[in-house]
Amino acid sequence: MSETGQGFIRARSPENRELRRQSILDAAGRLLGKAQVADITLRDIGREAGIATSNVLRYFENREAVFLELLNRQYRAWLDSLPADLAPADAAAEGGVAAEGDGPAAAARRFADAYAASLAARPVLCELASVLASVLERTVSVETVRTYKRNALANNDRLADIIHARVPGLDRAAAKELASATNVLIAGLWPLAHPGPTVAAAVEDPALLAAHVDFPARYSRMIELLTTSLRGPAVS
Repeated sequence: MSETGQGFIRARSPENRELRRQSILDAAGRLLGKAQVADITLRDIGREAGIATSNVLRYFENREAVFLELLNRQYRAWLDSLPADLAPADAAAEGGVAAEGDGPAAAARRFADAYAASLAARPVLCELASVLASVLERTVSVETVRTYKRNALANNDRLADIIHARVPGLDRAAAKELASATNVLIAGLWPLAHPGPTVAAAVEDPALLAAHVDFPARYSRMIELLTTSLRGPAVS
């Protein structure tokens, strides 16, 4: 039964409020599976969640606050899965036998490829990360931004720990720098790889094939270059 209009019952316990917030976030995530942030309104989110726009505003201050919280939750879910997506630092080959061409350069490529594939498999996360600074943080309250930033700093520290454990020769400070840089790269590359319909049609011109951006391939190459540059001289 729809919760719109007079049928809406406000959640009062902390548990029920969290369930209601999660249903709104789930609705926003489903919409992002079909459209970009710019094309989704607060009304769309309410309709998808089965509640009126005014009732969405009981739990989030605006559309951007919904997406900020969704980004934080998506990022944490990615961090939960990332260690399994990345090969251990010493797993060049099964049974301890060195793979052909194994070494620091090959290890950096393996890490970069797995890292890029892990992110590319989470398009909602990448879409939200790509508009964080330009859209999501622009119209929310100071306290909402502070809360997001606290979570983002904790997430970046956790990502740095994962990277540090997976890349030989990369110290903790370098791993933290790499973690931050990888987030910046999403913001630059994801929109280029997922343009609007006008740009997508324009680059179908055979003379513009070089303008196509393959996100996993380009992202992997940039991560490889950064990883190689940040490793200590002993393994470079």
